[in-house]
Amino acid sequence: MSTRSLTVDEAIRELVTQTQRQLIGQDAAVAAFAAEICRHLALSPQQHRPGVFLVVGPNVDDDHLGLPLGLAASFRHTGGLYELASSHGEDLAHIFAPDSGGTEVRSLLRMVRENPAAVFVLQDIDKAHPNLVKTLQSSWNQGFVDEDAGERISLAEAIFVLTTEVAQEEIGRIARSEPDPDKLHVACLKLLVDAGFPASLLKCIDTAFALKALTPGEAVLEHCRSFAEQVASHGLVLEQGGIDGRILAHSMDPSVEPRIEDALLPRERLDARLAQAKAAGAHTVRLVLGEEMIKVIPAGELSTQEATDTSADAQPATSSDEEAKGE
Repeated sequence: MSTRSLTVDEAIRELVTQTQRQLIGQDAAVAAFAAEICRHLALSPQQHRPGVFLVVGPNVDDDHLGLPLGLAASFRHTGGLYELASSHGEDLAHIFAPDSGGTEVRSLLRMVRENPAAVFVLQDIDKAHPNLVKTLQSSWNQGFVDEDAGERISLAEAIFVLTTEVAQEEIGRIARSEPDPDKLHVACLKLLVDAGFPASLLKCIDTAFALKALTPGEAVLEHCRSFAEQVASHGLVLEQGGIDGRILAHSMDPSVEPRIEDALLPRERLDARLAQAKAAGAHTVRLVLGEEMIKVIPAGELSTQEATDTSADAQPATSSDEEAKGE
């Protein structure tokens, strides 16, 4: 989607909507992220440098990735995700190689050349090799990087989203109580420096976005609210208590047992089934976990599994006399 066809308010709403589907229960962080990203996109032609943003706080089930994934779904393509603390060594030689070659890591230079306005995610930036951090800082400040062959590659249109788990518990607590994004940004920077995060790296960051800590009860309520809002966006009503408990369990933690492979398909696919239910005349629905997807069941109807269970319950019990005759 091109931001040129949208007003600033429309762009922010679109980014918020897409990001909230990737990141549940973090509305304050999502709103601050959307506003800052749209501000950066509006000013980037004059800045001649990429946007560099940091995501901090609790990282439950890779929550840190929710912000850049929402951005990619709204305006930009994903250029690459680089796990800087991983065991297979995504280091300076890999990331800034002219081509990906035979390594497992895609060259950042190659990805920028193919898509100058991509979103790049650098996980655990605090664990990156010092030489890599130094090269990144120089490239961000200059707005370009020079290849060995002499070609100058512009980074001005790119966006870099960095993540760190440094001081995540302390930041998660502060994010619960500080509503002002500017004050929260400053508090996060202080906590990061006190915990040993490189101060020189913070100087390159435009803004830090903090995720708050959620209690288990809050997480359940936020996921319920998210599904209810998605249902409501199609002009439907979610039946009271109408979310299969297994859907909530796997939404919050996909690793829970028993594992259901590919059961929770992307939420946009649920949109298609909700639209079908609305077109078929449904008003109130509930969400039931099927074998391979979340099913939308109109109120008053039974799912296949429920019909089977009801039929089994309706079978009369066999008496001892009947069992004897059967023998």
